[in-house]
Amino acid sequence: MTQERQYTWEDAVAAIGQDFGGDADHVADEAIEVTAVIRYCEPWEISNPIYWDKAVAKQAGYSNIVAPWSGLRQTWAYKGFWRPGDTTRFPKDVSKDQTARLGSFRPAGKPLPLPRTGQGIVTDLEIEFFEPACVGDRLNVKGLKLVNVRPRQTRVGYGAFYNTMSELYNQRGQLVARFNFGLYSYIPGAQQPQR
Repeated sequence: MTQERQYTWEDAVAAIGQDFGGDADHVADEAIEVTAVIRYCEPWEISNPIYWDKAVAKQAGYSNIVAPWSGLRQTWAYKGFWRPGDTTRFPKDVSKDQTARLGSFRPAGKPLPLPRTGQGIVTDLEIEFFEPACVGDRLNVKGLKLVNVRPRQTRVGYGAFYNTMSELYNQRGQLVARFNFGLYSYIPGAQQPQR
């Protein structure tokens, strides 16, 4: 049995600038469908006609009905996490296996060199848009670059603020968006280790 490497925040700081996305692309399972766009807009009462009406979208210069930007990363670029024949992600005895979780939105690749923590708080999300995602597009996430790491002691515990960057492409290879995602990952109540 091999032991998993225990990283420190210093390891993470040393890895700033590296891309952990790997060579494999994270391609969405399905192309964006009109019904999915409508069902996404409906509960939020998003009424922009470019999300509902192909003729209006085309008149506005788009190739088809547009997918709302708010769903780009976690809806339209979604890659499933389980298929028939796979082992369950939800074991009966969770006291022995704490790995049950929903799907991952990060590309396949090397794990980020981060220490284990108990909690995380999303701190920011910056999205730069280049091309609209429209019905018929199949999106692909590339890269997971570690942009910065700032270890900090806070009232909730010791951890680090860090950001990763990834890019989203359509099936034609056009850059749709660039995401800079920030988290504060920490151990609740922990104090900064003394040197």
